[in-house]
Amino acid sequence: MINMKEIVIIDDTLEVYNLVNNIFRKERDEYDITMSSSSKDSITMALEEIPNLIIINGDGMKRDLLKVCEFIRKSPDNVSTPIIVTATKKTDVERIEILKRVVEYYIQKPLHEKYFYYTIKNLARLIDANRCISNLTGLPGNAQIEIELKRRLSSKKTFAVLYADLDNFKAYNDKYGFMNGDEVIKFTANCMREAIQEFGVKGDFLGHIGGDDFVSIVSYDNARKIGKDIIRRFTENIGEFYSEEDNENGYIRLPNRRGKMEKYPLMTLTVAMVSNKFRKYSTVLEVGEDGAAVKKKAKTIPGSTFLENRRKSKL
Repeated sequence: MINMKEIVIIDDTLEVYNLVNNIFRKERDEYDITMSSSSKDSITMALEEIPNLIIINGDGMKRDLLKVCEFIRKSPDNVSTPIIVTATKKTDVERIEILKRVVEYYIQKPLHEKYFYYTIKNLARLIDANRCISNLTGLPGNAQIEIELKRRLSSKKTFAVLYADLDNFKAYNDKYGFMNGDEVIKFTANCMREAIQEFGVKGDFLGHIGGDDFVSIVSYDNARKIGKDIIRRFTENIGEFYSEEDNENGYIRLPNRRGKMEKYPLMTLTVAMVSNKFRKYSTVLEVGEDGAAVKKKAKTIPGSTFLENRRKSKL
């Protein structure tokens, strides 16, 4: 499943962790549920995933509940992540103190499963929306892309990043108009989505930087298949967005700034791949700089191109 929602459950008793796993048992392809104890080390490790939602079982905790809430809010990447606290027999004063720690919801036990289920589901959806979902493609935007890259860097696992953008898109927009241009962007997003669904694995990510720029973060083992399949899907179908005449010519004609007609190539797609298998990245910025360099080189190759960087140093 692409773009899974991450939920961290802090629970020293496993009671709430087991409950959430059970009520989401039919949606495990959509939700990645991680368990943490209340210890600082365990919470720190779990928060490296930068979850969509944090749930705390206030019963049976080995640490003070208020201090746990304060500790979570000190994490800069999780300062706006919603927190649900659930517990039994708390007084009004205690509940207010919990909410003062910038906890969004306090739910008293015993838990009503359906109420708990929809509260979790709706909060996870809301944080997705707040992290800048693209209205055009429905894909996560820059904020979520950065968070996902941070997750991968902190996990220490091998991953690949595919940077994709259109070539000669401006000329197409100038001739066919922005509404048709939007359709091309949605088509490109679908090419990437379908390739990931066919060759990807659970937890793969697809984001829309903006305009005609996309990023996917996938398992390294499948990345080349995905990248090449994106190119195949795009190449086989991009002609549908041009007139018969332009397809036959292999170019479009537009007036330049002086009013003279010029020929512009039909759109192609560049997909540049970088991976921490060959270069060890410390920051999101390093990944982006490497991706930009590979994409720049790929654009010197005629036609739609997939290019992987296997160098241990910068291009």
